[in-house]
Amino acid sequence: MLALAAATVVACPVEQAHYVLRHDPRVTAYFHPVDSGPDWPSHVAIAVQHKELRKTFWWLPWNGGSNGLQNVASTEDVTAKGWQPPSPDGGPRPYGDRQYIGTDIMYNLINHVPKRGEPAPAHMLFRDAAGSKDTAFLDRQFFDLVGCEKEGS
Repeated sequence: MLALAAATVVACPVEQAHYVLRHDPRVTAYFHPVDSGPDWPSHVAIAVQHKELRKTFWWLPWNGGSNGLQNVASTEDVTAKGWQPPSPDGGPRPYGDRQYIGTDIMYNLINHVPKRGEPAPAHMLFRDAAGSKDTAFLDRQFFDLVGCEKEGS
């Protein structure tokens, strides 16, 4: 069974990956392809959906500078007409930034943010999430890959 799950993970491109927050299925996540330009080279946004709140929080992945950490920056709704990626030096960040950690199925760290067309991480963790005033992340827990299908299918 583990071999089948591993094969599914390897075969799933980032832009088709769907996740559930461990221990709280009311919170899901998926990647959405975006034309984010050269400043946001992953060309995907992460949508974190809260079913109970009926709210979606959008994040753009980015690799850190000299510290080697991976991060996500909050952004406006990437599906809204006229959406433009924010300047990497500022711009709308409604929920700030969070540190991002992606792993494969064996919890080996993936040392870069997800990019369109690459294999999806099996697990994602937003390490500095779920603080006392964090409305975007309700729990500091792993998001686990649960499906691989194109958006809308």
